[in-house]
Amino acid sequence: MGQGRTPKRTRPHHGSSAHSPGEPTLPLVTPAPVRPREAAPRRVFLTGATGFVGREVRRQLLAAGWEVVAIARHMSAATAAPGVIQVAADINGDAWPRWCEGCTAAIHLVGIIRELPNQGVTFDRVHRAATERVVAACKELGISRLVHMSALGARRGALTGYQRTKWAAEEAVRTSGLAWTILRPSVIFGPGDGFTTSLAAPLKRAPFFPVFGDGRVRLQPIAVSEVARAFVRSLESPASVSQVIEIGGPETLTYDELLRRTAGALGRRPVFVHLAPGLSRALVAMLQLVPGAPITRDQLAMLFEGSTCDTTLSAELFGPALIRFEGPTWLSS
Repeated sequence: MGQGRTPKRTRPHHGSSAHSPGEPTLPLVTPAPVRPREAAPRRVFLTGATGFVGREVRRQLLAAGWEVVAIARHMSAATAAPGVIQVAADINGDAWPRWCEGCTAAIHLVGIIRELPNQGVTFDRVHRAATERVVAACKELGISRLVHMSALGARRGALTGYQRTKWAAEEAVRTSGLAWTILRPSVIFGPGDGFTTSLAAPLKRAPFFPVFGDGRVRLQPIAVSEVARAFVRSLESPASVSQVIEIGGPETLTYDELLRRTAGALGRRPVFVHLAPGLSRALVAMLQLVPGAPITRDQLAMLFEGSTCDTTLSAELFGPALIRFEGPTWLSS
């Protein structure tokens, strides 16, 4: 090339490395597109992630764009999913908090309905102590937002250990200094729930069904999807902070009506035989001697109390519950 002349460059086609003979080879650089600044990922740690409520909360968190650190005692590769970090750990232990770095919120769902003292599974350990551990972990990690699951009937001086330890767990949350919300659901129903599943087997088998008490106690069953919605919406609801919110379904039912709907969904019409409260307590006391008894003393006491609530606040914050209990239709096939 003559002096003073600029070498002629031929721009290769995209995807080609061709160049003119004698020309210097130029790297093919594709300018990075200009993108708007992305918000930091929203990440929440979820305890009890493999449980009945936890599975639905996890599903709805992912649908809402959250990354989830899912914590449970046992995890399976089959439940792995994009956007989820699975951590198999005892919530009372010290191994799991390091996996929660970067989280900005926590949802604590761990709870049990019956104790297994021989295995170290007690209401106090699972409800109170585990909640205190979660509160401590939030403080260690700088997580300020905590949504906690309690239960209707939780109170100091309650008849049952279940309710008393639920109250103790609430106290740990209320005095934590965090931006907390406590949700108290009524009876929760849906595929995999323990309540209707425990009723289904005897309703299917026998022409007679024993009913504890007169069957008139009132319950307000709520769908698991609507419970999960309340947890997910709580995370971004400033109005829910420092609130204890009771959540129940769109209608209250007597225990008899709930049993009728459960039996109807299974294609059964058994005769209900009502047992007086004293006889019911004696029968349940004897059943405790049988491994895997269908009902415990605490459960019977809570059944006799009923489970209804004022849903004005929950409807205002999360929308009204709309799904009526029609029995376990998922078991009818």
